[in-house]
Amino acid sequence: MPDHEGFAAPVLPTGELASSAAAFTKTFVGYQAACSCGWTDQRRFLATPEGAKETEYRWWSRHAASLIAAAPPGELVIKSNLLRERIVKLAAERPLAALILLSQLESWQRTLLDQAVAGARETGASWAQIGEAMGISKQSAHERFRAHVSS
Repeated sequence: MPDHEGFAAPVLPTGELASSAAAFTKTFVGYQAACSCGWTDQRRFLATPEGAKETEYRWWSRHAASLIAAAPPGELVIKSNLLRERIVKLAAERPLAALILLSQLESWQRTLLDQAVAGARETGASWAQIGEAMGISKQSAHERFRAHVSS
């Protein structure tokens, strides 16, 4: 996952987290799950090899798993990018054919987007999460889809 590398951050006696390199030169009292994106877990584990393993599992179960679940499948991203490239080429060579295709895609997209938002709300996603997934604000997502989705 780009921008997400989990690690067992050593906890110093002051309660601060140290970088792994600093832990070799300082005494540490435990581990806390952390991610290169800045995420840190609240729970701390003992300064043992088992504690380090538990911390790594905690990063996975509390942070990485939800990111993976929210990410679109790679093969669909590849196909989507390929479709976009083909439509750009089609628009340059046969603009009217591209317009017909894009019109069809737009009608499918509206319906599918409404269904995806409704499904996200049914599974507990907040308007903020929906907005973030779409690259818009929480308020914009709510205003755009509230009529199509029961809150």
